[in-house]
Amino acid sequence: MSERNLKRTLIGLLGPAFALVCGLFVPALAILLLVSTFNFAGGRYQTDVTFQAYRGFFGDPFYYHIIGQSFLVGITCTAICLLLGYPTAYALTKIRRPYLLLISYVLVFSPLLTSIVVRAYGWLVLLSDSGITNWVLLRLHIVDSPVRLIFNFTGVVLGLVHFLLPFTVFPILSVLVRLDPALREAAADLGANRVQTFLHVTAKLSFPGVFAATQLTFLLAINAFVTPQLLGGGRVVVLPQQIYQNITVLNVPMAAVQSLFLIALTCAIAAASNFLFSRTRLSSLG
Repeated sequence: MSERNLKRTLIGLLGPAFALVCGLFVPALAILLLVSTFNFAGGRYQTDVTFQAYRGFFGDPFYYHIIGQSFLVGITCTAICLLLGYPTAYALTKIRRPYLLLISYVLVFSPLLTSIVVRAYGWLVLLSDSGITNWVLLRLHIVDSPVRLIFNFTGVVLGLVHFLLPFTVFPILSVLVRLDPALREAAADLGANRVQTFLHVTAKLSFPGVFAATQLTFLLAINAFVTPQLLGGGRVVVLPQQIYQNITVLNVPMAAVQSLFLIALTCAIAAASNFLFSRTRLSSLG
C-alpha cells in the first residue's frame, strides 16, 4: 500500500470518530466553560460573568479534602486490582483446556455483563449487617457482632474492585499471551530458575500491560459515581458525587467548574503517565 493510500485509509477510519468528538464533545466543553463563569445566587444561576464558582472551588479547603479522598479511593482500588489482577492474568495463560479457559474468562469478565447498579445492590445484600458475609462470620464465631462492611470506605473499595478488576486483567493478559515462550526457555537454558525467569523476563516484558492496567483502573476509579454513591452511604464523598449534588441544587456554575477540573485532571494524569512511560521505555532501550 502506497503512502497516499495509507493516509486515505487512516483518514477514512479516524474521520467519523474525529467528527463525532468535534461535533459533540467540543461544543459541550465550550458550554461548560461558559457556564462556569456565571454567578450563582438565590437558588439559581445568573448569566453575569463573575468567576465566583472558580473562587469558591479553589478557595475552599473542603473541596481539597474531596479531591484527596478521590485519589485515596483510586490508589487503593488500583493497588488491590493489580495484586489480584496480575496473578489472575498469569494463571489464565497457563490454562490449556479450552472449556476451562472459557469458564475462567466468563467468571473474570462477568462483572461487565451486568448493570453497575445491580452489582452495587448485590454488594448491599452481601455485605449488610444481616447479609450473607456477616452471617457466615457469626456462624463460624470469627466475630461476636456484625462487621460494618458497607456505607464506609471498605464498601466503596470492595464494590469498585469488583467492577474494575476486568479492566486490570485484560491489558495484562493481552501482553502476557503475546510473550514468546522461547524467551523463557532461553532463560532456563542459561540457568535461571522459575522465580528468576519470572522476575527478569515475564515481569519486565509484561510492564506495558501493567502500565496500561494501572492507568485505566486509576482513571476509572477516580471518575466513579454510582458505586461510591450507593455503597458510601454519604460517608465517602468523591468529586463526581459533588458534581451531581451541585446539579441537583441547580448550582450549575460550580458543577461546571468541578467537571472541568475532573476532565483536566484525567487528561493531565493520562498525559503525564504516558510521558513517564515513554521515557522509561527509551531509557531501558538505551
